Amino acid sequence: MRHPNGIETGNETLPAAGEATSPSRRHLLQAGAAALALGAVRLRMPALAGAQDVASPATDICVMTPELDEGPFYLPLDLLRNDITERVPGLPLQLRIAVADLAGGCGSLANATVDIWHCDAQGFYSGVVVEPGGGARDAAAAETGTFLRGIQMTDADGIAEFTTIYPGWYTGRAIHIHVKVHVGGTVEDLDLANPTDEGDYTGGHVSHTGQLFFEDAISDEVYDTFEAYGGRDNGERTRNDEDFILGDYADEPGFMMGLTPLAEGAPENGFLGTITIGVDPAATPDPVGFGGFGDGLGPPPGVWPPPAGSG
Repeated sequence: MRHPNGIETGNETLPAAGEATSPSRRHLLQAGAAALALGAVRLRMPALAGAQDVASPATDICVMTPELDEGPFYLPLDLLRNDITERVPGLPLQLRIAVADLAGGCGSLANATVDIWHCDAQGFYSGVVVEPGGGARDAAAAETGTFLRGIQMTDADGIAEFTTIYPGWYTGRAIHIHVKVHVGGTVEDLDLANPTDEGDYTGGHVSHTGQLFFEDAISDEVYDTFEAYGGRDNGERTRNDEDFILGDYADEPGFMMGLTPLAEGAPENGFLGTITIGVDPAATPDPVGFGGFGDGLGPPPGVWPPPAGSG
């Protein structure tokens, strides 16, 4: 199921004098276009102490979400499941990822699959042999797990939902969740006797590879408040404006998660995270960055943090 990904720089080229121009990607973002009608609610997060408000998914903008680096820790596990936590500790995070069909008039992209993976509260990815920087715990438990990896089909409104935790951090990268959108595959090996077995996703192709990011001020609050993220010097972590992959995309839709507390006045209950990404279902983008290992072995010895263009 694993396929290459690609990138769109978003750079604008100035036209020659007298040359006709079409709206730039930046102008589309500013002016808006067709409504996405994805059923994703516009949310604003009630501010935590010192936190900034976070915008909701841009439901009034129709624009392709550029490809970003797959990173070195993707594993083609094809695990079709809603709850990807495997009981690892961390602040609960309910994800609602809406996918828009940019080739189909910006309508909902149903029956695609959203594939996500991210590190745990201490910066470890499951299934790979690598220790993140920043004074994290021993890596042994992470090597054999499949935690914080999973796939969900999009419903009729183009939405896939996951139960996970707020990601931790590791040296060299801002806080993020990796995401792929697969199209054209099938669900197989469903065990009807096992209510937790949702089956495996096979076939199809990857139409989008990206990363989802979190407001720095909210991450500050989470890491300073909740025990699972403790024991590390949070001053060492990379901020959004320092991240070589996020770059200048921070003010564009499809990158920054919208967050709202799951229970007012009870931050320990976690957040609802929402975002909308726009894809071309027929696209098969080219590879970008460091790429993945796919064999559970992680980067070669000594390769940490990964070189620029990875993570």
